[in-house]
Amino acid sequence: MTAERDLEALAAEPIDEQDLRTLATLRSILQASDPVPSDLAERAKFAMSVAALEAEIAEITTTTAELAGVRSTDYDRAGTITFSSEQLSAMITIELVEGTNARLSGWVTTGPTHIELRERSRTQETTTDDAGRFTFTSVQRGLVHLVMRRLDDPQSRPVITPAIEI
Repeated sequence: MTAERDLEALAAEPIDEQDLRTLATLRSILQASDPVPSDLAERAKFAMSVAALEAEIAEITTTTAELAGVRSTDYDRAGTITFSSEQLSAMITIELVEGTNARLSGWVTTGPTHIELRERSRTQETTTDDAGRFTFTSVQRGLVHLVMRRLDDPQSRPVITPAIEI
């Protein structure tokens, strides 16, 4: 009981220099062994955007490559990804081009659809053609997601894809 009371007494005292050194050491160990993902802020913004839009989330149903571990910085790039929701399905193909850009081509199963591509520092928009196809020719590498709005059903909720690494 005495040791337990001693610990409680120490815990009630203000933080001193030894506590600060211990916390700094602990911080450096955790940063080295399990760093905060660099895209955490972007993922949080995406989650808040989804909640604000009251949108339907499309699920990834197939890819041509499996994604690497969540906490890794090495990614296998998927060439083709299929998303599906109650309202629509979409398939996108990613072609890496020179530099820091990629080309994203896609196809949507519904009628005319407005497609919004949200990148790190900008948003691009287009509308599908008569066959449901769309293209973004210059996409920044990094996390992106699509917001799709059916033009033939204005009352439908937007469909948002999960963020994917380009």
